[in-house]
Amino acid sequence: MIITLDTSNFLQNYELVFVTGHPRSGTTIVHALICSGAEVNDFVPESSYLTGMVNNFISGFNRDAHNVGFFGSKQAYVDYAGKQVRNFVNDCWVGFGAPKVLALKDPVMMSQLDALNGIFPSSKFIIALRDPFEVVSSFCKVKSRQGLIVDAAVTEEIARNADIDYKRAIRFKTSCPERTLLFHYDSVFDGSYGQRLSAFSSNIKCNPDNLWKSKFVKDVQDARTPWLTDKYGKMIETVSRSEPDLNDEQREIVKRFTFDSYGKAVALA
Repeated sequence: MIITLDTSNFLQNYELVFVTGHPRSGTTIVHALICSGAEVNDFVPESSYLTGMVNNFISGFNRDAHNVGFFGSKQAYVDYAGKQVRNFVNDCWVGFGAPKVLALKDPVMMSQLDALNGIFPSSKFIIALRDPFEVVSSFCKVKSRQGLIVDAAVTEEIARNADIDYKRAIRFKTSCPERTLLFHYDSVFDGSYGQRLSAFSSNIKCNPDNLWKSKFVKDVQDARTPWLTDKYGKMIETVSRSEPDLNDEQREIVKRFTFDSYGKAVALA
């Protein structure tokens, strides 16, 4: 189906915020806190359909031999495919009640930052950061629940991937400083999350009493997968911080591959 209605002008009516970060960095709780505010859409699931569309956009953008000829020019391709993505996001805004802030979340967006910024040049980005020991430990637990043996090689792969996203966060914050918030997971536990988020956007005013409440998600713990943690669906005051469960070899791997970029990212937060 060819989309002929361009609704990109509607984006002027609301603030678009993308919430992302490396997996196991607290993106879900950060998104839920943002969505607890009265001016933001209710909590919704990860935006997998949107990130799928953006992946297609990127794939087409990188295949000039096909798309330049098909659409007439690269700019024509960007205009057409970008319009499709914008229309979908605007449909989300309408469907979620036309809030002042539309907050959409997916860790996959970390690899799509440039594309999203190009399609939505006025959008804002909240990138979750978390201590690499905690990130890698949490990821190792997911791998174990999936039936994998978590050895040094698996730990190194997880650490390397986390380092890639720390570096992406640094680069994007440096290139778009005013529209990017590096939000540390520690803020959830030290109580500073509300001030940090409202300072970034005056339309975001967290209300912990409304955490996880949603007209669109009946039960955030309903889908039992290896990725689900016991923190989902819980009120902030009842959640304790998880201690990293790593042996000495794993800790050395994490230090070697992540500490430099993590430190630089925290310095920009």
